[in-house]
Amino acid sequence: MKKRTKLALGALVATAGIIALSSCTQSFCSYVDQGRMIYAFDPGVTRYLSGGTEEVTYTNEAGKTYTLTGFSYEYATWDDTKKGFVLPASEDDNITTLTYLNNVISSSRSNGYVTVGASSLEYYKRVDAEVLMRVMEAALKDNNLTDGSGNITLNLANKNVEKKTGDFYTFQRQLSYFSYLKYVENDGASFWKNYDEIDNEVRNAIGNEDICPSTDFYKLYKSQMNSNISNYRTCLTTKTDKYGTYGYSTNGVFIEEKSWAYAWNKGFFEGLLVYPIGWLIDQIAFGFTDAGVASGWAALLAILFVTLIVRSIMMLATIRQTASNAKMTELQPEIQKIQNKYPNANTSQTEKQRMAEEMNRLYKKNKINPFTTIIVLIVQFPVFICVWGALSGSAALSSGTVLGLDLSLGIRQVLFVADNWTAAGNYSAVTAFFLFLLMAGAQAVSMLLPQWMQKARAKKAAKLGVNPSAKQQENRMKWFTYIMLAMIIFMGFSLVSAMGVYWFVGALFSIGQTLITQSIMAKARKNK
Repeated sequence: MKKRTKLALGALVATAGIIALSSCTQSFCSYVDQGRMIYAFDPGVTRYLSGGTEEVTYTNEAGKTYTLTGFSYEYATWDDTKKGFVLPASEDDNITTLTYLNNVISSSRSNGYVTVGASSLEYYKRVDAEVLMRVMEAALKDNNLTDGSGNITLNLANKNVEKKTGDFYTFQRQLSYFSYLKYVENDGASFWKNYDEIDNEVRNAIGNEDICPSTDFYKLYKSQMNSNISNYRTCLTTKTDKYGTYGYSTNGVFIEEKSWAYAWNKGFFEGLLVYPIGWLIDQIAFGFTDAGVASGWAALLAILFVTLIVRSIMMLATIRQTASNAKMTELQPEIQKIQNKYPNANTSQTEKQRMAEEMNRLYKKNKINPFTTIIVLIVQFPVFICVWGALSGSAALSSGTVLGLDLSLGIRQVLFVADNWTAAGNYSAVTAFFLFLLMAGAQAVSMLLPQWMQKARAKKAAKLGVNPSAKQQENRMKWFTYIMLAMIIFMGFSLVSAMGVYWFVGALFSIGQTLITQSIMAKARKNK
C-alpha cells in the first residue's frame, strides 16, 4: 500500500472517530432531570414531619385546592462551631448537616465574600415556602394526583410506619417529583430561571439585604451546584422512575422518560445507535427486576445480554474480515516463505516489488483483501463509542449494586475512595479491583491470541534467510497491538464499571470466536 493511500485511509478513520466521539458523548439529562439532582444536593432548611396541627392551602385560578394538613415544620439551625446549618436527627430522613450548602458557605468565606450566617435562616425558610407553593400548584395540574373533584387533601397526621404507602409518602413523592421547580421552568426550557424568580420574590418580601445572600455568594452557589451534578449522565431511560444516588437521596431521583425523537435531537449517532442500545438495556433490566431479580444483578445481566447481542451482530457484519484474518493465519507458512525469498526487500526496490507481486498473487488466489481491516475499524469504532454512550448514560444501570459495586461509577472513582476499602461491609473497591483484573487479563488474551497462533503457524515455515523488512513489519504490528491494549486497559480503568463488564464479556466472546474460527479452518485444511 502506498504511503499516500495509508495517510488518506488513516485520516478517514480518524475523522470517523472524531465524528462518533463528539456526537455520542452527549448527555441525555434534561434540565428537569438536573433540577431534581440539584434539589437532592440542596433540599432546603425545612423538614416536613407527619403529625401536628399545621395546615397550608394553595388555590389555583380555577378554584381547585391543594390542602396539606396534620403536619409540623422542623427547621435547620445555625451552628457557630461548624459555621453552617444543621438539622436535628429525625426518623424521616438521614440529613443532619446540610453539607453541600455549607460547602458553598465555606468557599464563600475563603474567597472573602460576604457570606450567610444565622440571620440568613429567614431567607432560606421563605425560599422553601415558595418552593412548596410551586409544588402544590404543579400537583394540582397533574390529574394522576387528584381525586374526581380535582382537589388534593393530604392529612399527614397518621403516617404509615413503613413510610412506603399512605399520605406522608405520597406527599414526599410529590415533593421529590416536582422539586425541579425550585430551579427550572415547568416546561423545562430554562435552567435557574425559577430560582432567580424565587430569590427576587423573597428579597422583596424580606426587604433587608443584610440577611440575604450576596451577589457573589449567589453566583458561587450556582457554580458549585452545577459542579455537583456535572459528572452525572445516567438519564437515558424509557420509563420515568427513581434512579441512582444523588446528594442526600439514597433512593434516587426521578428521571424523565426519553423518547427516540429526543435522542435524534441530541445527535445522529444518539438516535441511530445509542438510544436503541439503551432501550435494549432497559427491556432486559426491567424484565429481570419484574421477575424478582435485584436491580444491581438485573443491570449486570442486561450488560451481559447486550454485549452478546452487539458482538454477535458485529460478528455477522464483519464475518468476511474474520474469515480473511483466519486465512492470513493459516497462510503464515507460505507468507514466511515468500518473505524469506527476498531478504533484501527492505533495501532493494527490485526485491521489494517482486515480493509484493508474489504476496498479491497469494492474496488473490485465497480471496484475501487486506483493505477490509481498515473498513472493519471504521465500522467498529462508532459502534464502540455508541455502546459506551448507552452504558454510561443508562439510568437502569445506576440503581442497585453488584457485590457492593455501583456499575454506573468508574473503576478508578471507586478504587480511589478510602472508605470503599476500609468501611465495614463495603466491598465495592475489592469488586472493582477484581473486575479490572479480569477485564485487563481477558483483553490481553483476546488481542494477543491471534498473534500467538500466527507465530505458531509461522514456525512451520522453512527458514531460508532473515528478512529485515518482514521483521520490521512484525515489530510494528506488535507495538500497535500493545499500544491498543494499553489504551483499552487505561480506558477500562477510567470509564464506568459497566464498560469494564462489557469489555470483559466482549473479550471472552472474541477469544471463543478466534478459537472456533481457527478450529474450522484447521478441519478444512485436513480435509483437503
